[in-house]
Amino acid sequence: MTVLRERPAHLARRPSPWQSPWNRCLAAGIAATALYYLLGSPWQLAWGNVIACTAVAAMAVCLWRRRPAPLLPWLLLLAGVACFAGGDLLWTYYAEVAHTDPFPSPADVVYLAGYPFLAAGLVLMIRGRSPRGEWGSLIDATVIAVGTGLLVWAFLVQPYVRDSSLSLVERLVSIAYPAGDVLLIALAARFAVTPGRRTTSFRALLAALLLVLYADTMFAALALFKGYEDVSPADAGYLLSYVLFAVTVLHPSMRDLPQSVGQSGERLSRGRLVALAAASLMAPAVLVVQRLVGAEVEPLAIAGSAAVLFLLVVARMAGLVRAVEQAQAERGRLLDRTVNVAEQERARIAAELHDGPIQSLNLLSYELERACLSLVDGRVDGGIRTVRKTQGVLQREVGELRRLMVELRPPVLDQIGLEATLRDQGADFKRRTGIGCTVEVTLAGRLGPEVETVLYRVTREAMTNVEKHARAGHVWVTLVGERAAVRLEIRDDGVGFDPAAAASRAGRDHYGLLGMRERVELAGGTWSLRSGPGRGATVRATFAHQVAHGPADPHGRPGVTVGSRA
Repeated sequence: MTVLRERPAHLARRPSPWQSPWNRCLAAGIAATALYYLLGSPWQLAWGNVIACTAVAAMAVCLWRRRPAPLLPWLLLLAGVACFAGGDLLWTYYAEVAHTDPFPSPADVVYLAGYPFLAAGLVLMIRGRSPRGEWGSLIDATVIAVGTGLLVWAFLVQPYVRDSSLSLVERLVSIAYPAGDVLLIALAARFAVTPGRRTTSFRALLAALLLVLYADTMFAALALFKGYEDVSPADAGYLLSYVLFAVTVLHPSMRDLPQSVGQSGERLSRGRLVALAAASLMAPAVLVVQRLVGAEVEPLAIAGSAAVLFLLVVARMAGLVRAVEQAQAERGRLLDRTVNVAEQERARIAAELHDGPIQSLNLLSYELERACLSLVDGRVDGGIRTVRKTQGVLQREVGELRRLMVELRPPVLDQIGLEATLRDQGADFKRRTGIGCTVEVTLAGRLGPEVETVLYRVTREAMTNVEKHARAGHVWVTLVGERAAVRLEIRDDGVGFDPAAAASRAGRDHYGLLGMRERVELAGGTWSLRSGPGRGATVRATFAHQVAHGPADPHGRPGVTVGSRA
């Protein structure tokens, strides 16, 4: 049986990606930055101001039209970018109109005002994405800030501190720029490890912050060691950061950026480990570099940074040990609850068998004995009526036994596979509830029987929750066989809920969400839940990709791609 995949209607008429404002903004910004390097003075600085002011205007217009909630983080972000653009305008005025180069100047005041605004906006976004406060992520960000802070102090701050030709105000202003960069580094690191989806707005904002840090570092290095010229590689960093700040606000996913998703961001990914290792080794690295270049070594700064980094690493290790102990304890409780639930299910099935089919079969034996007596006594009509009555009762009991068998393991999983089972389940759900259901399945082969059973039960439980609680208009079921994993996702457009509150209720015999998680984790997979009031819910289960036994098509044709719109 070959099942052709029907192309969804919303994909058949997918608009061109260049019709979206953020794509056009990104393309125009890259082209405008390239044009900047082709222009000569004074048009070059004017064109740079056009790029900056256009980005600020696009952000302001988008925020005014969308009015996202919460609005304050976005207004602070806009204020920070506007300060940078205002500093560019003042600098252009001094360079091209007044033909002076004062330092410090009002342009420096406006530039430096942008750092607190950006920092405040990032703090609010971080709090929105991690309302509970995650100490592990906070320690990681502090390690990165201390390591990079030592690097900035040794090579960008110390030369200004030792420069006796500068006045006190000039020294303070010169130091304020790298200090603002260290603050942005710490907040950018903390923002990067917050939980939640890595949407386009998330990546654009993070990339814009990194470009600002790159441009500031390049500008400071050129000013210290070579002398800053009218055109430098730092300009591209500043201009592209304006473009990416605008893309952050223009993309539709900006509404989800400062929102919590009820997930943890404590996982130590490979990238985070590399960043932490590099920051932790910053003190000896700075010492070696200063020795090699013959610079004056600051032993107190290096020793103090090394001590702080050591204490932070110890605190992080202690947190990891506690997390492992809690995970082991939770796994033990999970196993106990699963065993108890399994025993309860066995007891329930035994009770149903005793009170239902077994009692009925005992009655049927008596009825058949009555039929035999009737036939022996020559009462044929009475015996036939008794046999027919017994036959009807027997058919009902066979149906009840089939229902119990399906609860243990649906035979359709072995007969036609998980793909067709999910498709039939979606069609039955739509017919029974009136809720729209879209099922998309892409698998290259059959999965293991245990994994298929778990995925089937998770889908059934999730759709039952949608029917009872979500008040949804549509459900999307997606099962995808990726390169290294098999991923099941059930998403609805219902009223949503608070995952933290649901987790607390799950501990008081609310088995729905807890049961799904237990099934998936005990089978070796990972389970996650994403929801929020008014945002629907998404349940996701992922297993390591193991194609177990034979093709997806029961007629022997391997590699069948199955999909449908139920």
